[in-house]
Amino acid sequence: ITYRAELEELSAELATLPAGKATAAQFEEIIGEVIRLCFFRSLYNVEPKVRNIDTTAIRDWIASNRAPVGFWAIVRDKYSATQIIWECKNYSDLKADDFNQALYYLNEQAGRFLIMVCRSQTPLPQHVYDHVKRVFQQCKGLVLILRESDIKTFLRQALNGKRSEQHLQDLFDNTERIIS
Repeated sequence: ITYRAELEELSAELATLPAGKATAAQFEEIIGEVIRLCFFRSLYNVEPKVRNIDTTAIRDWIASNRAPVGFWAIVRDKYSATQIIWECKNYSDLKADDFNQALYYLNEQAGRFLIMVCRSQTPLPQHVYDHVKRVFQQCKGLVLILRESDIKTFLRQALNGKRSEQHLQDLFDNTERIIS
């Protein structure tokens, strides 16, 4: 199977996968493949279900951030994010518990940056950014929210031979402006 065929297959899977608990594992797998296929130039050693040493936390995905320049280097420098934690939420309405979980994962060892992917089809409501701001105030970390449309954008950009970092940078800039 070719790179292009893998991207097309992922796009089709995402488009037909229903939201909800029953398909949460499949959604996580799709996001893992998106990380591998769309961010391979900067993120390495992509691993699923990574537990911390006392096994109290299970992060959906972690990838090593080794980018020398660009968006990922900015995130590494600003938030000490040598590891990029990805949390997958196969539903659209993010709640306080989702951000409490994110806050628990952010630390000095892995970094203070987390990407939370949700199934939202619409712009994020203000209360989501209130939670993002609370995380920043508590640990000087950032939770970057990606909606389903952002994942589709990454896949489309990869199909067209473009890098996805510019789209991430725009989302990052917008999030920092909103919570500042």
